[in-house]
Amino acid sequence: MKKKNSSVSVFKVSLITLIISGCSASGPLFKSVNPIPANKGVVYIYRQSSFVGGGVFGTVTANKTPFTKIKNGGYYPYIANAGLVNFEVTTEAANDADVIVEVGKEKYLKTTVGMGFVAGHLKFTEVSPEIGKSEISECRLLDSLSPENE
Repeated sequence: MKKKNSSVSVFKVSLITLIISGCSASGPLFKSVNPIPANKGVVYIYRQSSFVGGGVFGTVTANKTPFTKIKNGGYYPYIANAGLVNFEVTTEAANDADVIVEVGKEKYLKTTVGMGFVAGHLKFTEVSPEIGKSEISECRLLDSLSPENE
């Protein structure tokens, strides 16, 4: 009888791991945009890997245009013209942050998970380049949204 319970436990753990890993980023490890395109700046939107809230993901927009889905352990290099860019992330609720993009500069927009009514909420916080570079190093590149998966 003990062997049967052990097999069921292994199956449950494997199933949970498979479900959670499907909600995590799987692209290449972080690589900075170098060189940054002429007359542009880059904003790295990232989310460190964490078991807590691991299955929560949301659509990220820049000035109302969707461009990726932020997932556990993922990052996206958003290249933009200089000026104010409004980023928004949406789950069951929305959160936004304004970032002033500067030519030739890197900005870092950290995504964290907070408590929600039904599911976790994602929140943006702009962090210093020193913190961002350290935290993003283990993140994996996220896919761009195409019209069929927005």
